[in-house]
Amino acid sequence: MNNRKIRRRKKNTGKILLKVILGCFLVISVSFVSFVLLVNAVLPETETFEEAMTWAPSEPIEFPNFETANEPESEIAEEIIDDDPFRVFPFFLEENEQAYIAFWEENPDFDAETVVWKVNAVLHVPFYSDIRINNDPNPLLVNPSHRLPYGFEPARLVPIYSGNPNLLATVETVTAFHAMREAALLEGIDLVVTSAYRTAERQEVLFARQDGDGVVARPHHSEHQTGRALDLWGPLGLLDQSGPPTPSGIWVRENAHNFGFIVRYTEENTHITGIIPEPWHITYVTNEVSEFIYINRLSSLEEFVARNPTFQLNH
Repeated sequence: MNNRKIRRRKKNTGKILLKVILGCFLVISVSFVSFVLLVNAVLPETETFEEAMTWAPSEPIEFPNFETANEPESEIAEEIIDDDPFRVFPFFLEENEQAYIAFWEENPDFDAETVVWKVNAVLHVPFYSDIRINNDPNPLLVNPSHRLPYGFEPARLVPIYSGNPNLLATVETVTAFHAMREAALLEGIDLVVTSAYRTAERQEVLFARQDGDGVVARPHHSEHQTGRALDLWGPLGLLDQSGPPTPSGIWVRENAHNFGFIVRYTEENTHITGIIPEPWHITYVTNEVSEFIYINRLSSLEEFVARNPTFQLNH
């Protein structure tokens, strides 16, 4: 009895095994046929299956770079900035890009922002070596790199003091000066103008008296020709020309910006202006500009113009 059961079990096991084998064969066959149909549908037409198996795309297939795609946006932005660090500044000028690169190579200790504004201010080359003509009817910047056109004269000049036709300045400059003088008088300080508008011919005479640049600007490069520059007289001559600062000089440095003036040539910006310190020389640039320079602690008018290359005086 037991022997019969054993033989029956062996027979059943054999049938099950055969069914499993046949099932696997059927699955493999269906998969193979499906694969062939897929190849024929997706790949180009070929004469034989062997050709299909050796087919390759005519152009390389580009797969997405998941590492880059997963990078934080800030890191990608930093890479872009590193590639071109100058364009992030609003005062970037396309025509100066090569000069930015060359100047930074010569001055690797400068940051990118300093490089951009100094090149914009034409400070990457020696004074008077790259001169641009300022054709604005109300020129703001006049210096070794920006000269006035030949024949330039201010639109309207008026006497600073009634009855003295030798001291002239623009209407706006005269108005601003008297407002500043009245404020100074309230604190016991009397501001006196000793020099103002000069013609190019007068400037040429003064320039001829000196040996080289740095003390007196060249003709057509002087702010005095714009009618907006004033030289102030102090208790001992030109304001703070020698000796320690006087109360008048200190007051002017601390308050001139409230009336649209700046002390144009300082000890700190000689390397930018190309002129020795002149604490007596003030320039009317409008309240908008003087306040901007004062609040932002800019080094000079050159820096203001370099950071605002499209700015023009409204009068």
